[in-house]
Amino acid sequence: MSGKNTKKQLSMAFCALRACLIPGLVVTSVQMADAQTRRQPDTTKLTCSQTQELVAKFGALNLKSGPYKFDRYVTNRNKCYANESVRTTYVPTLDTPRCSVQVCVERDRNRR
Repeated sequence: MSGKNTKKQLSMAFCALRACLIPGLVVTSVQMADAQTRRQPDTTKLTCSQTQELVAKFGALNLKSGPYKFDRYVTNRNKCYANESVRTTYVPTLDTPRCSVQVCVERDRNRR
């Protein structure tokens, strides 16, 4: 009889573990995703000069520039991969809708 009890107890323990573990994993992954987006400064909450100073301070930095827009901004080509060059782009900031920053882009293979 103890064999049946052990099997039943293991089955109940597994069900209890599964009932707690799966919701816990879901909550943890949602919190991690939320924390990931919070860590990146939002250019729309910074002035243009603050945005440019942040990039200059770190050399390369991931910034959020809208609810679904994230990019890596750099100070110069040294922060890019070997097959990339720097291009100026514009992000919205608190004081201007077009603040100039630089991003890495793949070089045009036709131009040499």
